[in-house]
Amino acid sequence: MNISVDVVLSQSEPLTCEADIWLVIDILRATSVISRWFELGGKIIYPVIEPEDALKLAEKLKAQGETPLLMGERHAVLIDGFNLGNSPLDLKPEIINKYSCAVMSTTNGTAALNTAFKNNKPVISVCARNAKAAVKYALNYLNKNNEFKIGILCSGRHKRTAWDDTLCAGLLIEILKDICGNNLVIADCARLSLELWQNHKHEFYNSIMTAEHAKFLDNLGFGRDIKFACEIDAAQVAPVLYYNENLDSIYLKN
Repeated sequence: MNISVDVVLSQSEPLTCEADIWLVIDILRATSVISRWFELGGKIIYPVIEPEDALKLAEKLKAQGETPLLMGERHAVLIDGFNLGNSPLDLKPEIINKYSCAVMSTTNGTAALNTAFKNNKPVISVCARNAKAAVKYALNYLNKNNEFKIGILCSGRHKRTAWDDTLCAGLLIEILKDICGNNLVIADCARLSLELWQNHKHEFYNSIMTAEHAKFLDNLGFGRDIKFACEIDAAQVAPVLYYNENLDSIYLKN
């Protein structure tokens, strides 16, 4: 069996590697929020790029008898008309139980999920919290083939490479390496991520805290979110993207 892995370091880069499945990371904070939603028993999330489109989709869902939770941010700030921002710690069982689904729009993560989905390949939302569960899902999905490639898309920040997402990508590659051994072929960008991770994994949280995005969030009072996002393998969820033809929208389901 020949398995290869490649990393796209930000969503502004073309997805030139022909992956058979995509793992999308936005550890601070969209994919950590997505993981939390499903950890607590949430059913469906619709990741939408623009806030105005999220508001329109929520109205369509209400017309169909759904009770959508609107959550998201722009530059870490709660969007007008939304119920919640983008803090995973705001999600509680009593909140999730009130809503049949969520509609989400964030600065980076929801756009990256939509970008990956355009490749017509399976897409998994992944962060540190569900790293091993997501990798195992990808391998189980692909194991019917003797040769396949896993692509990792880092959302990045301001359409540039972000330290935090790149570090998390390295974590995923180490998990792949531990499972696949010598069967894993690691492309150059994946190797960069892996070496970054190997040099910083013993101080993961402290290293994440040096990232520009982490400093920005910490200054706004979201330091607890960062610590939460750095909890490795705390969740056994693997949210996968699907397409709802009636709503012309993609959605995540565990």
